[in-house]
Amino acid sequence: MSAPVDLSKGDIDGGDEGSTSAPLTSPPLTSPPLASAAPAAETPPERLRFGQAIRHGFVALGIYLVLWLLAGALPLVIHPGWAQLNQGGMDPNFYVWGLRWWPYALSHGLNPLNSSLVQAPTGISLAWTTTIPPLAVLAWPLTAVAGPIVSFNVLVALSIPVSAWAGYLLCRRITGRFAASLAGGFVYGFSSYMTSHILSGQLNLSFGPLLPLMAYLVVVRLEKRINVVVFTALMAVALTAQFYLFLETFADLTAILPIAIVLGYIIAGKQRRPEVAKLTGLIGIAYVVSVAASAPYISAVLRHTPQGFVRWPGGMALDAMSVVIARSGNSLGLVPLRPEGIPSWPHGGFVGIALLVVAIALAVTKWSSKTVRFLTVMLVACFLAALGPAIRVNGVPRFTFPWAHLWYLPLVRSSFPSRIMVFTFLVLAVMTAVWLAGPSPREWLRWIVVWIGIVTIATNSGQLGVHQAPGVPSFITSGQYRHYVKPGSTVVVIATHTGNAGLLWQADTDFYFRLAGGYLNEAIAQSSMPLPVIELLTHGMNTPDVDQFRSFVRTAKISAILVQAGSVRWWAVIFTKLHMRHVNVGGVTLYRTSQIIYKGG
Repeated sequence: MSAPVDLSKGDIDGGDEGSTSAPLTSPPLTSPPLASAAPAAETPPERLRFGQAIRHGFVALGIYLVLWLLAGALPLVIHPGWAQLNQGGMDPNFYVWGLRWWPYALSHGLNPLNSSLVQAPTGISLAWTTTIPPLAVLAWPLTAVAGPIVSFNVLVALSIPVSAWAGYLLCRRITGRFAASLAGGFVYGFSSYMTSHILSGQLNLSFGPLLPLMAYLVVVRLEKRINVVVFTALMAVALTAQFYLFLETFADLTAILPIAIVLGYIIAGKQRRPEVAKLTGLIGIAYVVSVAASAPYISAVLRHTPQGFVRWPGGMALDAMSVVIARSGNSLGLVPLRPEGIPSWPHGGFVGIALLVVAIALAVTKWSSKTVRFLTVMLVACFLAALGPAIRVNGVPRFTFPWAHLWYLPLVRSSFPSRIMVFTFLVLAVMTAVWLAGPSPREWLRWIVVWIGIVTIATNSGQLGVHQAPGVPSFITSGQYRHYVKPGSTVVVIATHTGNAGLLWQADTDFYFRLAGGYLNEAIAQSSMPLPVIELLTHGMNTPDVDQFRSFVRTAKISAILVQAGSVRWWAVIFTKLHMRHVNVGGVTLYRTSQIIYKGG
């Protein structure tokens, strides 16, 4: 976001830790030398502060990491090779697949935005799937050595701490205070937005260091601590990474950024408006570079828009009550305010009363500060945007916004307004740090309120659904599949207790076989997955059309059907009618289809 003030001078009274004279917003890393006449053997004071900031940064990251491991991520580190997280859901194993797919496609000279290895025999465009290429490339060396499951577990173990740490860096740059910034980083990184999405294994939404780091770049540029070229280049890299990580967050940022720039320009005053205008131009150049780097992806997105992406924005918007009442219903006894029978709220909107008090208190007591006015207005703007076309209370529309029609424009109508809450939490994190860092005769009271807010977040974040078992049968892990399935052949995977087992197994074998089916996302699943596979995986073909299934097996040239041990035997009826032979090996029942293809079934 664009900041309207000179943060190197500060506009909020206060001081650094252990001082009552330095401005609250003086940068901790760039103070001028305090003793130019010191002997040459002494370490310059600015280096001491730089070294202290580095140490504090590592301490902050360590604290966040320990908290996250204790919160439930520890099994992922103890058994990194096990597929453990939320194995009943579809998302985790899809992201495991994505972590393997990009290195495989790039190293084999394939188009990574299209794959013929899933949804066989036709293949499918991956333009509208969140295959997380930045993380896949980042984890490439680890994936090559240890496999995609290990990479996924490591990223899940790091995503929340790293996001919190990036929030800490931004807050520390603005306030200069370690403890206050530590709290601010927690508010962002451990927010209900981040934790609710990581519980589902959605790395595209829960890996969130890019937004605070982009804000950090803006602050440092306003301090004139980095030159124009470095700022523009780093901003372009960050924007491009965000585009490829998750297009919708990039689009939300693109919509919110003009609001921040205009607001910053208005609040900055005549003296500093030229700086804001120049900063806007640099960001514009960074956007041009980012769009150019993303041109292949943009082209694929525009050419392959699934019909299933058309949604009703109101159904994906933030419910006003979800801000103070968590989905788990533990919010200080406020659950009676949520009547039974209303639709489930979208994930990631819970803030809690305590942190709302922090934001209001800062706005009321420090409204004279340009920084506080900027943060307050941005907080309100992001919150209103997350509400979507109307204010909804317990699922009932109470007031429709004048700009509601904008949510029904093409592409926009398929977005999730509630996901804009990631920006709300980032602003709230900075406001929390600023409030704690400011001078107060009752500083202890401020900390009590913030601690209540932090505890409320922690107790309503839910727990990682970790199933402490290998998750992948020995048929795959031991390489037994090589004795029963030919390389490049097409298979169907049935596993009623493991979501997206087919993608998981395919990724773990480094794409040894092609896959008929594979859940990539809801819209694509509804529009392109072969009907017999849908029925096998979901409804079990209780009244199967044997002729249709036989035709599908022949057309797709399926060589085998792999059924994970313990799966519900919905499929037994049709397989029995087709007289398919099977063998039990390594936790899998393998059905051969040769008699269907070559002997007419």
